[in-house]
Amino acid sequence: MSFAAQESALLDLLFDRTLRESFRESGPQVLATRGLTEAECADFATVRVEALEMDARARVNFILAQYCRSYPLSFSLISSLSQGLDFLRHLVDASLIRLPPNERIAAFGIRLRDRLTEAGDAGGANAQALLGSIVEAELGMAWTAQLARADALANLAASRTDNAAASLPPDWMNRPLALAPLTSAAVLPKPYADLKAALCPCTGAELWRYLGKTPLPEATRRAVLVPSDVRLLVARAVVARASVCEPVVEHVTAELGEGFARLLPHVDGQHSVASLLAELRAAGAPDTLLSGVVSAFKTLGREGMLQVVG
Repeated sequence: MSFAAQESALLDLLFDRTLRESFRESGPQVLATRGLTEAECADFATVRVEALEMDARARVNFILAQYCRSYPLSFSLISSLSQGLDFLRHLVDASLIRLPPNERIAAFGIRLRDRLTEAGDAGGANAQALLGSIVEAELGMAWTAQLARADALANLAASRTDNAAASLPPDWMNRPLALAPLTSAAVLPKPYADLKAALCPCTGAELWRYLGKTPLPEATRRAVLVPSDVRLLVARAVVARASVCEPVVEHVTAELGEGFARLLPHVDGQHSVASLLAELRAAGAPDTLLSGVVSAFKTLGREGMLQVVG
């Protein structure tokens, strides 16, 4: 007998709803499709589907409580949609759990982003787009955190996450620039702190348990998804505490004005600050706007979010 095959089948029963329903209707023989022999299938004859479902619910809730730490704004907003909480639960399945542990949170966020419309209508195209931007912001941080942890576990973190990344050469404004490694950016309808205050009455794993009992009111979601002070959130992952098994990653963040979001695609390793300023000046941009652009680039440079290319 292969205990590994049976263990794999049990995982599928816990996280594959379709298989669990087939098991309820047809019994253990459905597990033959998972590579089990007749004798191995017979070992599941005494397994109660009700117990499986109770176990599955507890595991999914535990997993989502942990993932809520990385997607607090997204989870809160989605909880107010018609199918929101069930949508989040259904994103956790056997294929996600089979991924390496360090890859699961970002993979979950990619699923969330790609299937967001299945959660319900957020209140029109503009609101849906802003909800997508918030998901993208948190996914970007989850993704860079994953990369930072992987680097730390491979003993490569120092080259990417130390404070020396904040140092740019004296002539940096005349050199082509790109975003530094482990840096993400996304547009938010309001400052991040304001969104946290409006959407997250508690923090950490407690937020998922709170939302399960008290989903975000629809009126709050509608108010939050009205752009009033649009910001570009730029975040860089740093290893706050090294560990041989679970490095702790935090994010250094900077919030810039909405106008800078239109310049960000030009931070591509091909353009310098000086060339961008020249183009803006030729287009008639006032000196106040130009000084604001320089100030924004200096903020990104100071926080280690830029690197010189070439």
